[in-house]
Amino acid sequence: MDTRPLGRTGLSVSRLSLGGLFVSKAGGPFEAARGAVHRAVERGINYIDTAPMYLDSEEVLGRILKDIDAPIVLSTKLGARPQPFDPRDRQALLESFEASCRLLGRAVIDILMIHEPDRP
Repeated sequence: MDTRPLGRTGLSVSRLSLGGLFVSKAGGPFEAARGAVHRAVERGINYIDTAPMYLDSEEVLGRILKDIDAPIVLSTKLGARPQPFDPRDRQALLESFEASCRLLGRAVIDILMIHEPDRP
């Protein structure tokens, strides 16, 4: 799989990425999600994107990624928790970040975005 530099971040990401929504319960059982993530990584995908709004995808990915040795660039978003979410509330942003780290089993998140920051 070809990779590309991601702007000026120093990160190199695969041309294709894996979206986290369909490794959540929306996409089927856990074993199907595990198989999809493993196949993607075996085929050279190193960039996985998820979000708290994608049902249980952060938790599912956290369970799956702990068994993968390949380097993964992981992105997630702030938002959807705590409710009501206010993107101007520093404490809410911190709580969302900490919950994502816990669920994903990571101390750091490679790419962090705010999901729909202009939505009230």
